[in-house]
Amino acid sequence: MATKRGFTLIEVVNALALTSIIVAIAMYFVARYLRHAKTAEAVGSLNAMAAAAANYYDTSDANQPAGTQPESAKAMRHFPPSSRASVPPNLTDVRGRRYQSALADWSASPWAELHFSLPQAQFYAYSFESQGSGPQAKATAIAQGDLDGDGIMSRYSITVAPDETLHAKVSPVMERQNPEE
Repeated sequence: MATKRGFTLIEVVNALALTSIIVAIAMYFVARYLRHAKTAEAVGSLNAMAAAAANYYDTSDANQPAGTQPESAKAMRHFPPSSRASVPPNLTDVRGRRYQSALADWSASPWAELHFSLPQAQFYAYSFESQGSGPQAKATAIAQGDLDGDGIMSRYSITVAPDETLHAKVSPVMERQNPEE
């Protein structure tokens, strides 16, 4: 007569422990993937802002008075003015959640000059800083957010500055502070 053999208590406990470990590892990687997907918003938006700022700088001498020497016009090149406030203006609006901006949020300077807006809900607050003109000009696009709502902000920034020929160049390096927060 054949006997039926079941699982022992030790075998069941081992299977549950192994399953729990695999689930915990999978949850870690899923959470990391989701955070990385959210940071892609900041990286893509800042690259778009920086490219638009470089284009604005390179064409900002196009409306100089007639007869202006080309070198004098290039010395007057500049970036759009700094933003008065970030969008959204309060960083707590992007603390652990998305913020849906309105089209009016992007209608002021420098967003209008940069032709930049975000129609979809955003995880980051965006700001723009600029200073100087000609060869001393510099602009910085900034994104700040708190993806997990713990009060520690992630900050991304990229700079744009003219080269020796007075053409704006976007920095190849994006600065990242607490990128996984």
